Amino acid sequence: MLKTKIDWCDYTFNPVWGCLNSCPYCYARSTAKRWGISFEPHWRERNFNRAMPKQPARIFVNSMSDIAFWRPEWWHKVLGRIDNNPQHTFLFLTKQPEVYYNLELPRNCWLGVTITGPADMDQYVDSLKSRGNLVFISYEPMLEKMDPGIIEAVADWVILAAESGNRPGRVIPPAEWIEPWLQVKIPVFMKHNLPWSGPWRKEFPV
Repeated sequence: MLKTKIDWCDYTFNPVWGCLNSCPYCYARSTAKRWGISFEPHWRERNFNRAMPKQPARIFVNSMSDIAFWRPEWWHKVLGRIDNNPQHTFLFLTKQPEVYYNLELPRNCWLGVTITGPADMDQYVDSLKSRGNLVFISYEPMLEKMDPGIIEAVADWVILAAESGNRPGRVIPPAEWIEPWLQVKIPVFMKHNLPWSGPWRKEFPV
């Protein structure tokens, strides 16, 4: 595992790199390009074999991929390690939450969905909580104004963040997009890159 600067987890675990989405703001794709590594989804055995932390930790499994494009054999190997490490919490993210319906994930796996605005919320997100795993929404980057009640009704936790980098057309969420999230009843984690001077929420599910 690698210690990470991502402030809502302790470590990252990236046995797979690559994604077939074409998001213009993707930090993972730009990182792979900078390092001269293919961004076609591919297995990285060296990453897979990294030692697990000794103490219980929150581990973000796929900061460099979208699990929607993982092969079945990759899942088989990763789930084997998760089964052998029940003391840790493993966090997944995808833009295609229907992928979770083909998986049997242990309770120490949190099911994450990445959105950028209201149009990304769909029936899959609405019914994920019936799976029994903790469900969280990564509203990152915030590209449109969002009614917090929509997420509060379907998720156990929400992460808020602005777009990183300096791409042309980068969206900077105004304060009026952020302020309503102070009132929601589920835990909220506001990442440090938000242009916000009010009170901060940096909460985790219990």
